[in-house]
Amino acid sequence: MRGWRYAWALSLSVVLVLGLGLLPAHAERLRDLVDIEGVRSNPLIGYGLVVGLDGTGDQTTQVPFTKQSLSNMLSQLGITVPSGTNMQLKNVAAVMVTANFPAFARAGQNIDVVVSSMGSAKSLRGGTLLMTPLKGADNQVYALAQGNLLVGGAGASSGGSKVQINQLSGGRINNGAVIERELPSTFGTSRTTTLQLKDENFTLAQRISDTINGQNGMGVARALDSRTIELQMPASRSSQVRFLAQIQNINITVGEMDAKVIINSRTGSVVMNRNVMLDNCAVAQGNLSVVVNNQQSVSQPNTPFGGGQTVVTQQTQISVNQGGGSLQKVNSSANLNSVIRTLNALGATPNDLMSILQAMHSAGCLQATLEVI
Repeated sequence: MRGWRYAWALSLSVVLVLGLGLLPAHAERLRDLVDIEGVRSNPLIGYGLVVGLDGTGDQTTQVPFTKQSLSNMLSQLGITVPSGTNMQLKNVAAVMVTANFPAFARAGQNIDVVVSSMGSAKSLRGGTLLMTPLKGADNQVYALAQGNLLVGGAGASSGGSKVQINQLSGGRINNGAVIERELPSTFGTSRTTTLQLKDENFTLAQRISDTINGQNGMGVARALDSRTIELQMPASRSSQVRFLAQIQNINITVGEMDAKVIINSRTGSVVMNRNVMLDNCAVAQGNLSVVVNNQQSVSQPNTPFGGGQTVVTQQTQISVNQGGGSLQKVNSSANLNSVIRTLNALGATPNDLMSILQAMHSAGCLQATLEVI
């Protein structure tokens, strides 16, 4: 147990020390810090059929909508399926197709699509997606998808044994959809636009505004809040493109980040940035275990003819054990190295460390924002 705790503490130290090589302040390009209002992708979704599977498709008794979809498709192609026909299909699978419509995409351009099984298909490997319309949130068709799937997984089964590598129920088609309708864009129709910071920060918003004004004149940029900077744009659309191309490559000095600790309760991982600090405090962490042991005992009469009866009784034993719990002093830590050494010195397991950090935050000893995901 001690060796396991030491190995976990060492791995935690390696993860946390990755941030130590950063300088207190560094410069990043403006394009890496902000998004331009209106310049965004839009999700598309569609329902389709994958054919050509090697007996790994949907079972029509379990997934009746696959049979219904195939009948509707055949009827559109002029093929009438007699009513009451029991089609036992093993090479067809019902799938959902998703894609992202990129900003400023034009009709005739190709985009990638992701195909995911929604039925009982065992594998989509080797399948072909039939023509599938992709719709936006307004229920309008914006692209058509079709092509051969590329599935990254592989598997085999025989005699009840099965071997599988990666996922077989999903695949991807590069350039698998053709854009048929363009999205309306308001870019270039207004003399103002806004830059949206990816992380809210009043200091950074004002710094970006000052830097843009310093290179293009006062009044060009104005910070509206901790996430939004308003820009005064040139009149023509081509001039606006040139202006945004110039300011996107401006180097912005990024100051200190907010101290933050991220706890993932599902995986037991703890990540903190280099600005986390600790104040003096004392920590006692113990393990409380309650053991309930039920045993059956048989009680028989002393003599065979004594008139007594054999009775089965329950004997219950309850024990409460508490391990550890010694009070340990946690010294004030002004840098991430000291924080790592202090937390590792506690010898706590990942679950214990999450509880300790939460208690430290409640006591005001952890100088950081605590976020549980």
